[in-house]
Amino acid sequence: MKKSLLALAVAGAFSGAAFAQSSVTLFGIVDTGITYGTADQNGHILRMTNSGLNSSRIGVRGSEDLGGGLKANFWMEASVNTDDGSGVGTSTNNQVAGTNLSLLGAQGLAFNRRMFVGLSGGWGEFRMGRNYTPIFLQTTSNDPFGTNGVGDTKSYALAGIVTTNSPQTTVRASNMAEYLTPPGIGGVYAHAVYALGENASNSVNPDDGKVWGARLGYAGGPVDISIAYNKLELANSASAGALDDYGIGGTFTFGAFKPMFLYTHHKLNFTTSPPERTDWLLGLVMTFGATDIRMSYNKYDIKNTSNDAQQFALGAVYNLSRRTAFYATYAYMDNMGQGTGFTTGGRLTTQPGGNTAGYEMGIRHSF
Repeated sequence: MKKSLLALAVAGAFSGAAFAQSSVTLFGIVDTGITYGTADQNGHILRMTNSGLNSSRIGVRGSEDLGGGLKANFWMEASVNTDDGSGVGTSTNNQVAGTNLSLLGAQGLAFNRRMFVGLSGGWGEFRMGRNYTPIFLQTTSNDPFGTNGVGDTKSYALAGIVTTNSPQTTVRASNMAEYLTPPGIGGVYAHAVYALGENASNSVNPDDGKVWGARLGYAGGPVDISIAYNKLELANSASAGALDDYGIGGTFTFGAFKPMFLYTHHKLNFTTSPPERTDWLLGLVMTFGATDIRMSYNKYDIKNTSNDAQQFALGAVYNLSRRTAFYATYAYMDNMGQGTGFTTGGRLTTQPGGNTAGYEMGIRHSF
């Protein structure tokens, strides 16, 4: 249940001469579980973890009716590690130099998930701040596990093609301006973004951290299908380049069954023979009363190598109420090449070419 912050709403209502209708809402998710992971020649580990079903978070969002169909909107959302109470860092400029994600376990609360202000109306919505990239929205929308837990797709991670200067925008980007089309235009929707790297024009790599991307889709009846593209300008110690991500995904709902598919291609342009990876996902969600059964198969193909991997995942969610659910997931990662080191949910590393497995169960409560 969403809790309206009455005191803030009242204060906002009387802060100006024009008493526009406004609302402020506190919301969040508390998701904590137990994960057991095994890996070839690297033992096993038992951990208390979080975000196995949905990402744990706390946030405040609100809007003000400006009249004439125009609204002002804001969103402030922070990640929370519910197993130890720590927060998660963020990236100030979409570059490694401006990132403090390494402070896990020591980081205080930071609004790293979503932080924007904007306007909306019959023409759509415009936002400025930090938010999801179009390519990630397409990925998480077409993954039965919602890019969470041991069974999530690794299509937003870049194992096998990135070894230095890890890109910071595979999920979100900072300093971003974005536009979203309004709902109800024949089922067609679009999302376009442009993010700044905030470098001086006379710096070595002035475009480092710059992001632009778009997503175009159609949602009508049982079908929701979309294409997306994302480009990140980035630099390593030797040269400048770019990371290009593009793909197509979709879901088809037929009664209790919801098949999913996802194709994503990653290309890191630093050399004349850039490393590339192609990801495939086939998934299915089946709903029987209060129970959801989730399953997926992922294939990760690194171009011109034998270092491919494949993952099998199976899970169940039992909804105790509209806000509370119990979940359990099993995933197995088969690293098919001697240079491959994919893991199940990043829970446990393995020797190159080794396999990993993850077992997870937990409770999620949303408010």
